[in-house]
Amino acid sequence: MPKNKSAVVRYRIINDCITSKRHPFPTLSYLAKKCSDLLNTDISTSTIEKDIAAMKQPEPMGYNAPIVYSKLEKGYVYSEKGFSIAELNLEDDEWEALNFAAQLLYQYKQVPVFANFKSAIERINTRFSLGFTHNEPIVHQKVQFEKPIDTKGFEWINLIYDAIQHKYAIHFSYQNIYKKETKQYQLIPYLLKEHRNRWYVIGWRNDRNKYVTFGLDRLFDLSVIEEQQKLRVDFDPSNFFQYATGIMETAAEPELVALTVFHPISELVTLEPLHDSQKITHKDDTQIQLNITVLVNEELIAKILSMGANCLVHQPTSLQKLIRDRIDLMQKHYLG
Repeated sequence: MPKNKSAVVRYRIINDCITSKRHPFPTLSYLAKKCSDLLNTDISTSTIEKDIAAMKQPEPMGYNAPIVYSKLEKGYVYSEKGFSIAELNLEDDEWEALNFAAQLLYQYKQVPVFANFKSAIERINTRFSLGFTHNEPIVHQKVQFEKPIDTKGFEWINLIYDAIQHKYAIHFSYQNIYKKETKQYQLIPYLLKEHRNRWYVIGWRNDRNKYVTFGLDRLFDLSVIEEQQKLRVDFDPSNFFQYATGIMETAAEPELVALTVFHPISELVTLEPLHDSQKITHKDDTQIQLNITVLVNEELIAKILSMGANCLVHQPTSLQKLIRDRIDLMQKHYLG
């Protein structure tokens, strides 16, 4: 095969263009422009003509590529159906799926630890001729994904990820929005987790003898303590959030929560359960009764309150009282 690396890259681009089902029968000028754009250099049509001639050479000098010019379509095509110098040929629906996945991954390019997505997707785009340009909206504005309000906290992801990999501890300052205070902490990080477009780190605090969750957007002055820590064996990321309805931890044990949810919210809760443990104990046209086994924390309370008058708490009585107290406080705010 040819040893000229630049030529080999052009051969791949030419092959991808000729086999592309999105823009069949490419012309010399189209191939020259495509190579110029992707390689960020000027490629002439005469160079492309020489490349095509080289690709048609028998192996090992060339690829024995059956490239012909179609006078009818006024462009180049392989005379042998299904031929490609690459090993991968995809059907239309597979191309669509690959294109969709490429654009989905590309939206995470601003997250430092995922920075390689950008170059990887660019290589996939070149390799498979997806026709995806980075300035166009995700999936041509046909599908919209949630995006973070801002990127605050993203700058810590690489450092924390590196600390997890090397079993290092981290030291940082943290603003607690509930207690309205800023304090310094030392943590042995175990897991980075995204929740509702925000990033969190879960780790072990030796001074509290417990696992704690911190939001990266409220964290600053982070440094890595480059000294290997002895990790606990009881941390299982697949089960750590087994009883959680969100990201927040609590010292309490999971409890059985019994609710009645009234129509029409009951239909939504049936389609999208409040928790994996949800079991419907009764259902009719006006309501459903259900049980979930979860940690009772602020996120569960917020989820129940979000259903307003369409949700009634039966047990535990402690949660019932919490909800009632919040409703009383809301009344005071509105009634003065």
